[in-house]
Amino acid sequence: MRKPVWMGWAAGSLLWFSGSAQAFWLLGFSTADTTPVGGFSAIAGTGGQYTSVGSPRQSSFTPFLPHAGFRTGLADGWDIGYRLTQVALPFSSVGPSLGSEIDIKHRFTDPSSPWQMAFVVGAAYSYLEISGQSKNAWSPGADLIASHVLSDRYTLITELRYVYTAIPSAVGGSSRNNLSATGVDVGAKVALTPSVALVPEIGLFDFRGSLLGLSANGLAFQYGAVLSFRF
Repeated sequence: MRKPVWMGWAAGSLLWFSGSAQAFWLLGFSTADTTPVGGFSAIAGTGGQYTSVGSPRQSSFTPFLPHAGFRTGLADGWDIGYRLTQVALPFSSVGPSLGSEIDIKHRFTDPSSPWQMAFVVGAAYSYLEISGQSKNAWSPGADLIASHVLSDRYTLITELRYVYTAIPSAVGGSSRNNLSATGVDVGAKVALTPSVALVPEIGLFDFRGSLLGLSANGLAFQYGAVLSFRF
C-alpha cells in the first residue's frame, strides 16, 4: 500500500535531492526524557546540510530537508519512535529520497534528576521501484543523548550519534556503496505552551565511506528546527 506514496514523494523530491550528496538527517531533535506510557508525541520541521567530501573535495549544500516523526511510551523509561528520513547518498544511486526509521529509547537516569541521559538504537530502510528496477538502502544507528533542564521553559540538549548506511542496489553493491557518520549535535527545547515546544539544533559529523567505489570521506554540518507536540 505504501509504494505509490513513496513514489510520489520521491518524484516530487528529485529536484531537491538529485544534485546533493549525503543528504540525510543526523540530528535527533529530542531530549533524553521518554514519552509516558499511553502518551504520544510528534515532531515536524525542516533544516539543511552542507557537506565537503571526496578526493578531490566536492562541496554540496541542501537547504531543505523536511523531517517528521512520532513517539509513544512503552514502559517507564522506555518509548518507541517512527521517523521519515532521507537516505544517505544521492538519489541516482539509491532510488528513494525518503525512508522509514524505527528506534527504541531507554532513559537510564532518575526522572527527577536535572541531568537526563538516554540510549537510542534504531534502523532505517528505504525502497522504491522505478521502471522495473528495485532501489533500496538500509541504515542501523545508535545515539547517546544528554539533556539538562535549565528552567521550566528551557532544556539543553546534546547528542553523540553514529549511523551506518549500506546501498546494496547501487553498482558494486554495499561493499562499494556505504557510508558511516559519527558526530555530535547541540540544541535546546524551548517550551511555547505546556504541550508545544520549539527544538532548534546544529551538528557536525565525520563521514567515512565510498560511492561507486570512490571516496566519500569528509565533513558535514547540519542545522534544523522542529515543532514538538506532546499529547
